[in-house]
Amino acid sequence: MSDTTSMHRRIRLDGDPAPVRGLRAMLASFLRDRCVDEKTARAVVLAFSEALDNAMEHGLSGMPGEVHVRLRYTPRFILLSLRDTGSDKVPLGHAVKAGPDEERGRGFALMNELMDYVRVKVFPDGGTRVTLMRRFDGRRG
Repeated sequence: MSDTTSMHRRIRLDGDPAPVRGLRAMLASFLRDRCVDEKTARAVVLAFSEALDNAMEHGLSGMPGEVHVRLRYTPRFILLSLRDTGSDKVPLGHAVKAGPDEERGRGFALMNELMDYVRVKVFPDGGTRVTLMRRFDGRRG
């Protein structure tokens, strides 16, 4: 397989968790096949899972819809992009501050801790794209 790999997947979500589990497993396998160390791979999969959960909860509001997933891999970094199709809810375009006793609202803080770059873009016609990047060269931040 090539050292530089791009992938694009579009999944239709209807409340069934199977495609979500499948995407997480696919990403973990993809990283393992490229000999990404286990700690880094776990961090990338966890940040991806948080972004995917946000897309489902806030972008699709529990309704059927699509999430477009793009992945770009090089030996130096991985770049992941998830775009939901939007909903009639206000898109989640920024982190929500969680109180000290709340279990929710920590996803963006976690993504920022695990990844080197996190960007959220809200589109005026609906939908949100979350882009995540993690370097493999040991430099963080």
